[in-house]
Amino acid sequence: MRLIEILFYLLKCNSKTTIKQLAEQFNVSQKTIQRDLDKLSVLGIPIISYRGISGGIELDRNYIIAKYVLTENDYEDLILSLYISENIASHLKKSDLIEKFKLVNHNRCDQILSNLEQRFIIDLDEQQAISEKEVCKVINSCLEDKIFVKLELKEMSIEAVPISYVLKKEGIYLYCYAKTYKLISMDHIYQASKSSHCYDGVFIQYKENKDNLKLL
Repeated sequence: MRLIEILFYLLKCNSKTTIKQLAEQFNVSQKTIQRDLDKLSVLGIPIISYRGISGGIELDRNYIIAKYVLTENDYEDLILSLYISENIASHLKKSDLIEKFKLVNHNRCDQILSNLEQRFIIDLDEQQAISEKEVCKVINSCLEDKIFVKLELKEMSIEAVPISYVLKKEGIYLYCYAKTYKLISMDHIYQASKSSHCYDGVFIQYKENKDNLKLL
């Protein structure tokens, strides 16, 4: 989702910006922003980088999002993804990503969204959403840079590397590594703080590991 936000941010900029400014805008590290810009470049987005004291980055000013790049199925899949995501992560709802995406094809997006709202109702309890509370902010920050996080649970404290959030029918869980892989209910985490060291290993992804997990 952040890639889309960065793209629209750059589209709206009337002048050059810097990686530092983008990092502050999106509350992530400069390394993370650089990786995001590299991903956008790989996708064919013409990002121009200037060196020197007055350097910075900007989009090619002749660049526009071509409507023909996305097929009918692409529109439906993207709007569905945004629709679900905005109901899970409160900060995405506030960012109005769907409204921004309408800049690509307003009428088509309106039609798809109208159908979704009638046929696919999402009625999650507020506590099941990934909110903007401090615990989630700390975990999100550690997710970006593979930093250990200290988690205070109802019955114990652990230090773990957060890998991803997992949405199950019972609610939202944190998939993490703490000597072994674990799945922790977000409802059981009442405090989180950044550790001082990073993890430089390779993770086993949740889908490959879900049958072996210890549930907390």
